[in-house]
Amino acid sequence: MREKIKALSRQTVVYGTGHILSRLVTFLLLPLYTNVFTAADYGVISLAYTFMGFMGVILHYGLDAALLKRYVQADQNERPRYLTTAYCSFLITSLLSALFIAALSIPLAPLLLGGPYARFMLLIAGILLFDILWSIPQLLLRAEQKPLVFITFNLINVLGTLTLNILLVAYLKMGVGGVLWSNLIMSGFLFLATLPIVLRRMRWSQVSLGAWKQLMRFGLPFLPSGIFAMLMELVDRYLLKSMTDMATVGLYSAGYKLGMLMLLVVMGFNMAWQPFFLREGPAAGATSLFARITTYVLAGLGFLWILLLVWVNDIVRLQVGPVTVYGPEFWTSTAVVPWVALGYVFHGAYLLQLPGVFQLEKSSWVAITRGVGAGVNIGLNLLLIPRYQALGAAYATCLSFLVMALFLFVVNRK
Repeated sequence: MREKIKALSRQTVVYGTGHILSRLVTFLLLPLYTNVFTAADYGVISLAYTFMGFMGVILHYGLDAALLKRYVQADQNERPRYLTTAYCSFLITSLLSALFIAALSIPLAPLLLGGPYARFMLLIAGILLFDILWSIPQLLLRAEQKPLVFITFNLINVLGTLTLNILLVAYLKMGVGGVLWSNLIMSGFLFLATLPIVLRRMRWSQVSLGAWKQLMRFGLPFLPSGIFAMLMELVDRYLLKSMTDMATVGLYSAGYKLGMLMLLVVMGFNMAWQPFFLREGPAAGATSLFARITTYVLAGLGFLWILLLVWVNDIVRLQVGPVTVYGPEFWTSTAVVPWVALGYVFHGAYLLQLPGVFQLEKSSWVAITRGVGAGVNIGLNLLLIPRYQALGAAYATCLSFLVMALFLFVVNRK
């Protein structure tokens, strides 16, 4: 058992580092954004990335989770059939989605971004297309336990995005458009760079409707689950926009980003956790192994939460050259950080309870649990935002993740 926990720890460090690198760019760019943009401008950026996150879930429609499960558990002869079938499906749906967003960019922009930003919607359409397609090689590298290649591509993503943002936003003064152009250029480059990884493993002659149906039977319940998950990420921004103003959205989003430092750790662990429990789940003694892992992970997350709670105000005021990490206009956003971060600790507790759902192929419970969380989140936002504004949205986030963890705990106990 000790060796297995050590193996999981090593994989968590490796894949977690790669995941953190891929998301770290958003934190490294905060000094630039919060010193260059107004709170209202940052609100537009936040809404754009919230929409892209939501659409990313829709366009994966649970097929990524099913592909990971089948690919890890299949033999070498079966893997090309599942991969080729899934990739063709992703290619068709992501292309159609990009064309749809581009065609309706004018009416969608005021609804989704709060203004006449049709040109931004065109950039978003391209970003989504490339992001979906280059996420598949990332999944393959995780499944095949190739951490160095995985980290290399994520490091390229970080460095390239940082460089392009500094060039387009700081020097060329392209504003919000510069942020989106940076993302589009890097997503397109990474798609082309990782395409050989997929093509070498695919066999076009093995595209199979039967394999697609098999994948979707397991994966489809993850679509409503993903929608509910993104509602928990998205609804607070849009309710704040409708009940307050874009400046409040910007301040809340800046604080939320710091709270998401905890999510980076949680999802970094989950990158190693899913392949691990898929391999170890059928083995004897898996229950006691998973219980010990749960104890260690929750203890670690609790310790990190305390550190963030103590240091958050110092972090935003930290001097970086002539500027602070957060511009002074954004310093009050730290009030939401402890609650958002605590919510992601509860999210970690939820993820630790997924092995039973996966092993018994009861993926519908994932959707039900996420639906409960989304319902609680929406209700609490409607109740708390009018009274507490941004802080009310943070309370809602924290409590909804707690409800999800408790609900799945009860399901697993039964």
